[in-house]
Amino acid sequence: MNCPDCSKEVMPDSFFCNWCSGFIPKPGKGKKANLFSRWVALAIDPVMAVILCFLAIGVFGSISKNLGVLVAVLLPLGYFGWFLSLLRQGLTPGKMVMGLQVVDHQTGEIPGFGKMFLREIIGRILSGIFLGLGYFWAIFDKNGQAWHDKIAGTVVLKVAK
Repeated sequence: MNCPDCSKEVMPDSFFCNWCSGFIPKPGKGKKANLFSRWVALAIDPVMAVILCFLAIGVFGSISKNLGVLVAVLLPLGYFGWFLSLLRQGLTPGKMVMGLQVVDHQTGEIPGFGKMFLREIIGRILSGIFLGLGYFWAIFDKNGQAWHDKIAGTVVLKVAK
């Protein structure tokens, strides 16, 4: 089989061209996301939540103690709701900032809330539970899939602009 983007031969059972990193099932959708950008996106998710919460609590807490407490309770719930709404689009806040998107590895379509919940919540726990081996698995995997990607049947793309 040849890559639809660069016409070079592709290894069997690969989702990405090993020459141009193009996504084979849906050419033009994007290229394989590198591990550094994926890890940065993973770090952005909790950092963004913590910074946003502390800033909002500080600002509203300086106005009124009760308002600060209210923001301390409601803002994390709002952030979590936003996080869950992004999952339907194959995104997290960090992936959105980094221009990455999770797609189904066979069709290239957005996986939907169920697969994303499985990937982001359950799969990430399993990827991290054995000293993070599930995350490092992506270094050696020909498709760049960590355990949580394999569990959900997804890959991460650097989205074409």
